[in-house]
Amino acid sequence: MRGARLRKGRIDRRRGCRNDSWRGSLRIRLVPHFSHVVFRLAVGYTSGMAGGFARPTLDPSTERHIFRELGFASVDEYRRWCTENRLQSSVRKSDLQRRQERELYRRQTADRALLRARRSHNRAHAIRRIFLGEIDEETVADEPLKIIAQACRKHAAAGALRDYLIQIDSLSKLLSSRDSTIAVLNLYRYEREWRRDLCDWKPHSHNIEKQLSSLAMHLLCEYEPPAFMVGVWHKKNRTRQRWYIHLGQGGSIRTAAGLPAPLTKRMAHWFTQAPEHYSPRAAIRYGQVLALGGDRRVADAILATRMAIDFSDNKFCLELIRFFARNPMLDTAHYQPIVDYIWNQKYENQAVFVARGVVQEQDPPQPGFSMGGRTPGTLLRRVEEWHARLGRTAKGGLLQWTRSGIPDFELVEGKRESRNMRVWRIIELVSSQELEEEGRILGHCVATYASSCRNRVSSIWSVRLETATDATRRLTLELNVKRKEIVQARGLRNRLPDAKEMAVLKRWASAAGLSVATWVA
Repeated sequence: MRGARLRKGRIDRRRGCRNDSWRGSLRIRLVPHFSHVVFRLAVGYTSGMAGGFARPTLDPSTERHIFRELGFASVDEYRRWCTENRLQSSVRKSDLQRRQERELYRRQTADRALLRARRSHNRAHAIRRIFLGEIDEETVADEPLKIIAQACRKHAAAGALRDYLIQIDSLSKLLSSRDSTIAVLNLYRYEREWRRDLCDWKPHSHNIEKQLSSLAMHLLCEYEPPAFMVGVWHKKNRTRQRWYIHLGQGGSIRTAAGLPAPLTKRMAHWFTQAPEHYSPRAAIRYGQVLALGGDRRVADAILATRMAIDFSDNKFCLELIRFFARNPMLDTAHYQPIVDYIWNQKYENQAVFVARGVVQEQDPPQPGFSMGGRTPGTLLRRVEEWHARLGRTAKGGLLQWTRSGIPDFELVEGKRESRNMRVWRIIELVSSQELEEEGRILGHCVATYASSCRNRVSSIWSVRLETATDATRRLTLELNVKRKEIVQARGLRNRLPDAKEMAVLKRWASAAGLSVATWVA
């Protein structure tokens, strides 16, 4: 009977342990000479600190699994993780269970890392952080986001700008490049003049330029402006942006404010037909050329001269355009030297060297120069005579200037051992004497650029090719210093560059961070 009672008591206590979630076996040992029973728990629970809860004592494999392999800070944290993932919350696990837990934990860690990576590339998330002040232009590596951070710092109504940018990002790819991001911010400056709500805009193309054109038309236009006008949003020129809005609201370019030259109705018509890659100023000159009887070939050749940007004497420019249009058989390769000669005679003060290193300026030789009665033959003879005079070095005269800061270039082709080595060099010319020598060897008028080089308007570069047997000058380049753009490239007697020379030129431009004008390429 006594044995039966003991067995019954053992069974009852085991049930009680299971009900309290103590999943271990309970051993009962009768201690002689004592009147009580000592319970020993196989799970390893012992009495904790006075007045405290029970504290687990784990075996080494369990500790390694929880703290090292899974990286939890406490058993309670491990149990919560098990419960959240519908796993057994006990610390006693089989090898199979532990392997499954490790695989699950690795998957969850990878998912969290992927989510963080996605958030870092999520432009809308980054924009929110910028406007909350969590990141700024110094900590952002992405250039479009850096531009947005700069705009956030300068803009008063930051909340409205933030919502605008997030909406643009959700609908298009316009915030993925530097130029289109600038364009989006420029469009926001005219928010008060928007014709339609941004929420109603949906792009119909994946092309960024087409998306920008669609957005600008949606926000500001009732009528479609010429395709080339969308380029005004890439710059900060508000005058030309106003031209876009004026055209988009049905106005004529003739009545737009800030035009560099007045236009006739016929010129205004041809302005709207200008090629898509033209700038607005180039389109104005294009409209003048076609309205006066020229064609696209004549317009492109004129735009390769300084007439592309110089509208200071519009009346004479129209006279010169008529001359070119009336003589379609005149080789367009002569346009550049003709324009250089005329500008030198009509507008530019002459630098006369009176002593070594000392120059004296005099008035232009022919300030009243006109095209009346001139023929291509007589004009070209005057140009050749002028070139010949420029080829003679002025006695004792020398004008120098400092370098532009753009590095020289060297490209080595072939190997010396194979005796086929060729070295291309592009060097900057930094004195009037060097310009005169360049012009004399190649038979063109680069010597006239001494004043422009000294005033930091242009810089002149010489492209040279060196081989084992000789060294030759191949091209002379004109670089617009302000725009860092190669605007002219001419070889012997004003010939155009060949394919190899253009490839070398473009490699230098890429290495030095320069652009090449479309009429040069």
